[in-house]
Amino acid sequence: MAYANGFDSDSLPRLNRAAKRITITLPHSTFVRLEERSKAQGRSLSNLAAYLIACGLERSDPL
Repeated sequence: MAYANGFDSDSLPRLNRAAKRITITLPHSTFVRLEERSKAQGRSLSNLAAYLIACGLERSDPL
């Protein structure tokens, strides 16, 4: 994305750490389990999904 100041978003330093949105497709059974768990924990679906993804990445990340 180009900005009015002439910068291209790909060349900007990685200072923008704002949350990003994605769309995913889940099997019905996974969605039901996620929904049940989010209700039990009093969390939103998106908050729980983001937490579980982050935990999974930390466990599996070899870096």
